[in-house]
Parts: sequence; structure tokens; C-alpha cells
Amino acid sequence: MSVAGIARKDIADAGRSKVLWAVTILVVLSTAGVTALVTVSTDEAASQVFRLAMQLSVTTLPIVALLLAKGAITTERESGSLRVLLSLPPGRRDILLGKLAGRTALMLAATLLGGLATALVAVVTLGSGAALVAPFIGALGLMGCAFVGLGVGISAASRSDGRATALAVGAYMIFIALWNLIITGIRLGAVELGFIESGAQPGWLTFVGLLSPNRAAVSAFDALASGRLLTTDPFGSVWLPVILLIGWLIIAPALGYLRFRNSDIV
Repeated sequence: MSVAGIARKDIADAGRSKVLWAVTILVVLSTAGVTALVTVSTDEAASQVFRLAMQLSVTTLPIVALLLAKGAITTERESGSLRVLLSLPPGRRDILLGKLAGRTALMLAATLLGGLATALVAVVTLGSGAALVAPFIGALGLMGCAFVGLGVGISAASRSDGRATALAVGAYMIFIALWNLIITGIRLGAVELGFIESGAQPGWLTFVGLLSPNRAAVSAFDALASGRLLTTDPFGSVWLPVILLIGWLIIAPALGYLRFRNSDIV
């Protein structure tokens, strides 16, 4: 079975188990629902409404992506089907790549549907904002893929679905709930050690801040919405956050594979 075959099987299995439908509903609620709430409760311009919706959506979409991806391999491992799959021609790398492709495709489809619903809500309610739909969907889609990559990496490195769930919850807490606090701690530590002056924002600290996929997605959306595509300032352009998001999609599963390829399958 090829990587494409594994991906197709993963999508089909997810569809039969109604995972795709559940993910789609959650994404629609977390994008269109949030946007509807913002539009009816404020008289802000369309650009500000989309920015507010983006800020809120990047706290809910990672939950969906991690839930979708964290059981990609551990579920197969616990059910015993992974042993059967490994008895066939595909190796562990092909299995991981197929799972990654399948879960990424599911996430992109769900994000697209949710983004289109958001566009309908925003354009109908505000009468404007159509130009912001593509940047909104694009940034959320990239962030969703980044967290899927993180979730698949966690699944590949975990021996049980319970452990994968715990690590996924920990990842969410670090990158979404605690990241601002972590950056503040790094800044205070750097000031205390004399590396930077109080109130300064050096480039390396801004870069560390963008390592969180949700913050990179917000930065990418702001750059796309403002037309800053290829500026010389990496922190004011779209290319740096996009590279970081793609990096999560590639590096996290690769690290998970390093543990998965040598682990015992029981």
C-alpha cells in the first residue's frame, strides 16, 4: 500500500467514523460562529472584525486540529491494526506520511468549509470584507496544518492514546494558554541577565514569539490583509510566519518518526 493509499484509507476511515463531520462542525462553529458574535456586538469596520475573529479562532481551531491528529497512529496501535498494516509492504515512514497527508487533508477541508461560512456571515452582516476572506482562510488553514503536524508527531512518538492525549493537552496549554507568559518570562530573564534593556524588543525575542503556530498565523493574516508580502522586514512580511508554520508541519512529524521507527509494536 502506497502513501497515497494509506491517506485515502485514513480519510475514508475518518469519514465512516464521523470524525470529518465532527471536525467540520467544530470548525464552522469556531470560525463562523465567532465572527457572527463579533459582527452583531460591534460596529467596527470589516478589517477589525476579521482581526478579532482571527484572534478568537486561533484559540479554538488548535483544539480541533490536535484532537483530529493525536490518535492518527496510537489508535491503530491500540486496536492492533498497526501490526497488520506493518505486515504489508508499507513501512513505518510510509504509514506516518500517509496518516499526515490524510489528517492534513481533513483539516484543510474542514477549515475551508468553516472559512466559507465565515465569509458568508461577514459579508452578509457587514456588507463588506470579501477581500479579507482569502487571507483569513489561508492563515487558519496553515495554522491548522501546523497543529496537525504537531499532533501526528505526538501520536507517532506515543505508545498509547492516553499518553498522546496528555501530550496534546500539554502542547495546547504551552502554545495557546501560556505562551505570552513564557515570552514575558524570557524577556524578564534576559533583562535580569543584562542581555537586553528593559522595554526593549530585540529581533530574536520577536522570532521566539512567532514560534507558537497561533501567533505565526495571526502575523501571517495581518501581513496578507495589509498587502505586506515580500518586505525586507521579516517580522512585517508574510514569508517568515508562513515558513514557521510549514516548518511545524514537517519537523514535528519528522521528530515523532525518529521515535516511531524504532519502537516495539505490541
